[in-house]
Parts: sequence; structure tokens; C-alpha cells
Amino acid sequence: ARYCYAVWMRHLLFLTRFNGYKIPARVAEIGPGDSIGVGLAALLSGSENYFALEAIKYWDNERNLRIFDELISLFQKRERIPGNDEYPLLRPILDDHSFPDSILTKQVLEASLNPDRLERIRVELRNSDSVENEIIHIKVPWHGEDIIIPHACDFIFSHAVLQHIDEIDAAFSSMDHWLKPGGYVSHIIDYKSLGFTKTWNGQWTFADWEWKIMVGGRKFSINRKPHSFYIDLFKMSNIELLYVAKETLPNQLKRDQLAKKYCNISEDDLNTSVGYFVGRKPE
Repeated sequence: ARYCYAVWMRHLLFLTRFNGYKIPARVAEIGPGDSIGVGLAALLSGSENYFALEAIKYWDNERNLRIFDELISLFQKRERIPGNDEYPLLRPILDDHSFPDSILTKQVLEASLNPDRLERIRVELRNSDSVENEIIHIKVPWHGEDIIIPHACDFIFSHAVLQHIDEIDAAFSSMDHWLKPGGYVSHIIDYKSLGFTKTWNGQWTFADWEWKIMVGGRKFSINRKPHSFYIDLFKMSNIELLYVAKETLPNQLKRDQLAKKYCNISEDDLNTSVGYFVGRKPE
């Protein structure tokens, strides 16, 4: 639960820099993974609806219920945001780990932690796949724009997920479709090889056919898109890029090691290991 709390708080803090310190009402998460804990943290912050978009259902209801109760305690205590001493790889790095009282005010928390509301969420967690749910909406698999009504979401986010999506152009198109005018996105993207190669950026040394053989029949690999690709994708999309940050690692490759497809990749991309983006759909 602490990890989910830490992830959500990071996205919330960066979002509220741009949206006037408002809690987003309708939130969608791409790739929640083995629990919907980050989305539950959003609901405990005051969001009204949460859409969990995943390719395969990895979680079970009991795990989500346990995380939910642990998250309630963290919010009730106004717990400090866990830092990189506890989760060294968690990004973005925060300057201040204090509980965000100016955003999650006493009034906001009184409403979001209302016992009747918490019980409604518990009921939906026990029946998370029900189409009758009004708060929690599970979309597995999530491919196709029609899984969420157009212009329904105030905020769409992902945390180290977009690098696994091959049809990334279609994913951006779907986000534009679901996002209401004036809505926001927040994405952490990991450009490292994630264990597929010995060097952190060795994925760019393989031709497409070699890469296909190497990843074999695994359900998830990485799309091998570099940092600049996502910047260009924002420019071509209907989502305005408001904020971009990156982290770097020393490049361990020589130019003659790069596959032909990546021979013109920039030095900047070769050194960029993580990117963070905040965007907004114009009104």
C-alpha cells in the first residue's frame, strides 16, 4: 500500500502544479499491474471514478481490499510521502515529502474518507468486474476506444507502462478520445532494456527480427522507442506537452554496435533512461 500511495502522490503533486490544485474527478490508469492500489489512492484523494485499463487481470479482490484498508490508514494519518530511501527507483524525485495539506485539505478528506463512501467502494471491490459499478470500472483487455465514453476522463496516467505498448500511436489516440477538453495526462516512461540485454540500452543493437526471436513468446517486451519519439508523439497528438523531464545514464554503446534501424539515434536518446511527461488537452 505504501508504494501505491507513493506513486499516486507523485502524479497528483505534478498534476496539481498545472490544474489549479484540483483533484481530478474521473481518473484512468493504464497498466495498474498486480493491484489497483494506485487508483484506490486516487479515490481516497477525492476522485469520483476510476478506470483500470489492463491487458490481463493480474490482481484479485482480496489483495485490493487489503491494500484499500492500508491506504485508508495512510490517508487518515496524513502520512508523509515515502521517499527514495524507501523506494530508490521511484520517480519523479520529490523535493518535499510532506503530506500535501494544501491539496488534500481537511474538507476534502472528510468527504473522501466518509465511512459510507468507503463502504460503497468496498462493495465494488468485492464485485470489481460488475458492469453495475458506479465508482470502479475494470477494463480488461483495454484495447479499443469504445471501452470509455468520449471525453469522460479528467486525468489519465501510467507509471512505467507505455514502454511495453507496441501500438503506442493507437494508445495516444485513445487517450485523446477519452480525455475531456482541459483534461491532463501524466506518464513515467522507462527506456531501459529492463533485463532483456546486458547493457541498460542494449535493446537498440538488435534488428527487428533479432529482437522478435530474443523476446520469444513473452507476453510483454518493450517497444524500444526512445525519449525523442514520445516528445514527437505529443507534438503530433492533440495533447499539449506542458512538462517534460528526463534522467540519464552513461551510454555503454558504440555507434557501430547499433542496429541499422537505430543508427541515427541521437546521443541524447542514447543517454536518456527515464522520461516524465505531463500534458493537457486544449479546451
